[in-house]
Formats: sequence, C-alpha cells, structure tokens
Amino acid sequence: MSEATTQPPRARSWRDIPQEIEPRRMSRVGRRRLNLAFGRTVAMVVALGALSWGGYEIWQTLQQNPQRLTAGNESRPIETIDLQTNGVLDDAWLRQTLDLRDGVGLMELDLYALRSRLTASGQVRTAVLVREFPATLKVTLEERSPVVRLKAKLGEPEPRTFLVAGDGTVYRGEGYGAPLVRSLPWLGGVRLRRAGDGFEPLDGISQLADLLATARAGVPDIFASWRVVSLERLSADGQILVQSTQVPEIIFGVREDFYSQIARLDLILDETSRRATAPLRSIDLSVGASQVPVAFSPPTSFFP
Repeated sequence: MSEATTQPPRARSWRDIPQEIEPRRMSRVGRRRLNLAFGRTVAMVVALGALSWGGYEIWQTLQQNPQRLTAGNESRPIETIDLQTNGVLDDAWLRQTLDLRDGVGLMELDLYALRSRLTASGQVRTAVLVREFPATLKVTLEERSPVVRLKAKLGEPEPRTFLVAGDGTVYRGEGYGAPLVRSLPWLGGVRLRRAGDGFEPLDGISQLADLLATARAGVPDIFASWRVVSLERLSADGQILVQSTQVPEIIFGVREDFYSQIARLDLILDETSRRATAPLRSIDLSVGASQVPVAFSPPTSFFP
C-alpha cells in the first residue's frame, strides 16, 4: 500500500466555498466625504509647507540683510511719542533720555536698548515700549516712589542728594518738587556700595518704608517732626532709630507691628507734654507694650 493511500482526506473549510457575492459599492455621499477629507489633508500639507518656507525666508533675511524688513517703513519717521506714567517724569525727560535722532523710522528702533536707557537711572522700575503704526511710539513707565533721602558722592567733588525707594534702590531723582523732597527724612546708619554708575540696593528699607508709611498715615503731625531715621541697629538688634524735633531718640522694634508702637508713642507724647517738666530725651518702644522706657533730659542748671 502506497503512502498516498494511507493519508486521511483533508478537511474542507468555508474558504473552499466559491464566493459569488460582489463587494458592496460605496455610496455617492461616502465618496464625497472621502474626497473632502482628502482635500483637507492636501490643503493642510500645502499650508504647512508655505508657512515653513515663509519662516525660512524671514530667517534668511534676518541673517543676511535685516534692512530689507524695515525698508518699507524707513521713509516714515516717528511723529508721536506717547508717554504714560504713574509718577512725575515728563515728555522732556523722556525725549532727552531716549535721545532719538531726527527722522528715525519706527521699525529702526532697538526697543531693548531704549528700555535699558529708561531704567538705567533707577527711578523707572519697568518700561514698556510698543510700536503703534504708522508713526507712534508708545512708552509706559512704572516709577519708584522715594521714602527717604541721603547725601553721597558719585563721581562729583561735592556730595549731592539721592533718593531711596521702598525696595532699597538708590537714585538721583528727576521731576520731584522741592516740598516733597524736603518732607522726606534723612537716612543714616547705612553703607553705600558702588555698582556700575550707581549704588547697590540697600537692605532693610522695606521695613523702614512700612514704619514711615504707618506714621505718615496715622500721626502726620508727629511724622512731620522726624528728621533722621537710622538703620544702624537693624541687623544686630532689630531696631530702627528716629530723631525728631520733639524727641532726640525714638526706638522702634521690627518684631512688633508699627501701628501699635506708634499708638503708644502718640499717647506718651501727649501725656508728657501735659505733665512733664523736663524735655524727653529717649523713648524705647521696642521692648513691648508692658513697659516703655522713657528718659528725660536733665534740667538746665542756672548756677555755675
């Protein structure tokens, strides 16, 4: 018996059955949707290609010939500089500081360099410059506000007055009226360190600014008598010293809120003005509310 006759017959499958049914044809609506989807895909590919080409051309122009991008606006010089500020600087200061040449075009401006000019002095905290076509440069300034003043030399034979803002920035100050400057106490007990064309920011000014603002708002008459404030003991003892025309030395502590200390100061000054026979020499408000050391000046002797 041969091997072929010994093999069992192969089992039949449904795949061996002839398929007489034709595949279902796509409807007209289905073909339309397919064509639309294909068209959108092609359009997206073309748009992305155009954007990529345009970006490459702009990059090439910036690298090789940036003047081509500004050629269309160079013929239109700046007509208006629009200043908006929260402080005292005016248009004359702005034009002098920007120092733009006559006939400069709007697109020729280096906004980063101009911003650096505006903030160099320290009086301007932030400067935002925006081109508004066809020929306007809009400048928005946020200025610092002074809290104290001091005298220092900065490349000049004689010392001059500088202003100190609440964040410790030391700057010359432009545009402030004389009455406002005279109302600021003098600052002592600090050491200035040079930084470029100016000074490094001072430490501890934020706490001093809080004290001064509280006194100015709560007891303006007492604040008007303050002449010198000192940070000499701030880092070591947490104290701020004040010299006034009423009391040679008033000591505030930074570990207690200034409102409470100023309220006690007001009470002490009121009581001593009515009862004391000798002038006050010192009031220490830094020790707390339970006991406030008060020292009086010795009485003046009329005998040798």
